[in-house]
Amino acid sequence: MSNFFFYADTYVIKLVLATMVVFLGSEFMAIFPIFTNFEKNGENVKRHIVPIWEITGTVVVYFVVELELIYSYLVPVASYLFIPLIGAFILLLILRNVAIIYAEFLWKHKKYHAISNSNLYKGYSVATFIMMILFITGVLSLMYGKGIHLSPAVYMDYMPLLSTYNYWLFLLGTLFITYGLSTVFYRTINIKSYIPLVTVIAGLILSTAGLAKIAIIDRVPSSDLYLLIIPAILTILIPVLYMNKKTTNLASYKPFFFVLMVFAVFTIEVPVMYIAGGAFPVSAFQSAPSMLAFNFYMSILGGIIFLLFMAMYAYVYSNNPVKSGTSDKKSHN
Repeated sequence: MSNFFFYADTYVIKLVLATMVVFLGSEFMAIFPIFTNFEKNGENVKRHIVPIWEITGTVVVYFVVELELIYSYLVPVASYLFIPLIGAFILLLILRNVAIIYAEFLWKHKKYHAISNSNLYKGYSVATFIMMILFITGVLSLMYGKGIHLSPAVYMDYMPLLSTYNYWLFLLGTLFITYGLSTVFYRTINIKSYIPLVTVIAGLILSTAGLAKIAIIDRVPSSDLYLLIIPAILTILIPVLYMNKKTTNLASYKPFFFVLMVFAVFTIEVPVMYIAGGAFPVSAFQSAPSMLAFNFYMSILGGIIFLLFMAMYAYVYSNNPVKSGTSDKKSHN
């Protein structure tokens, strides 16, 4: 029975991780419209960011709690391995929260011109952008394995990962995908433009090539790598829908985007059952059976509550009188 709870919890935490990646990614994408033209895109960006940034923080905490309950023997080791990344991530999380909170209080006096709404949102987006890069680096380094030292001191040497082209292929591909999706998500480009589709396809080619190499090193079965076709199709679907007038609104409809992308990221995570370049199965770090059972039932309860609140978010978003849209002639925010 303990095996049932372990594998069930494993899929639960992967679903939570996928949700965290997508929510954080939706904010990660905001750096493009914020820095290209905040005056034009600012209101549209804030319409998404303001109601969602606290949910993103909650999902991050949810993931950490799941990690502690399911892989309690991994957490102490990971804490030592990723001390610099964890420290920087927490610091940036605080800075982004402070920036967006204070962005709601505008200093209109000329004396405080430097502390403007625009600059605060730029600070927030930079912090979120770096947080996502750190998170990607941490996950890939744990999969790649090279650079992990467990004796006599526990630490991570990131140079083996940073010196491989696979890491940079994946990172560059991720940036291409992010930019392509951001133009759809924040409605910043003409619907007739092929830029979203082209950049997403280019990004998928680069990131898939890099991730596949790292996954093979981490002993992901070659047959399971074909699962990458599913997230690739789902990701391409978004700019394709955007280019069709009848489905443009659906493509940039936030609840639809979240559901589609969570499933896509979850599909990528499913085959990963080893860490440290295939040196350890994740089952080697599982918690006691009682903790696994407790987490399973609590995750069901927490998942139901989360889904109810997301349904409320979808309802409020759908009935918001402030509509954003992009015609075939020009963009509106």
